[in-house]
Amino acid sequence: MRNVIAAMLLAALPATTGAQQVGILPVKLLDTSREARDQQQDHQRRMDILAETLLSEIDGASLIAADAVATCSPETTECLLGLARDSGDDQALFIVAQKTSTLILQLFANLVDTESGDLILSRNLNFRGDNDEAWRRAGRFLARQMREAGE
Repeated sequence: MRNVIAAMLLAALPATTGAQQVGILPVKLLDTSREARDQQQDHQRRMDILAETLLSEIDGASLIAADAVATCSPETTECLLGLARDSGDDQALFIVAQKTSTLILQLFANLVDTESGDLILSRNLNFRGDNDEAWRRAGRFLARQMREAGE
């Protein structure tokens, strides 16, 4: 009878999966497309879309605010990992997007352990289309790649 009661009590406790907390740093953009019109607002919106998509797709993720990152001057890896660690994150996700043209974009994503600084996962993804939906799809694909690598 005691074992049954103990099992019922354990079943009622919240599950602890040991999932890692991931801090998503602000996405950086290198635009080498040489397009004539100013697209800064579009670019910022799309980087935010990518970050928000990753936030919704990755369990245990949080966004590290740009104003927090601004306190890292100079912006070193050690300082950024410290920000993530101080926020309670076990891992930090660094993402740089390179826009070669309206049709060709690339994401460089590195997941790093905040304590050791060791690289956990690195992905280099190409995607097509410089519009909001293309950036959302790229975020979902990157999140899926990260989940599959963690399995």
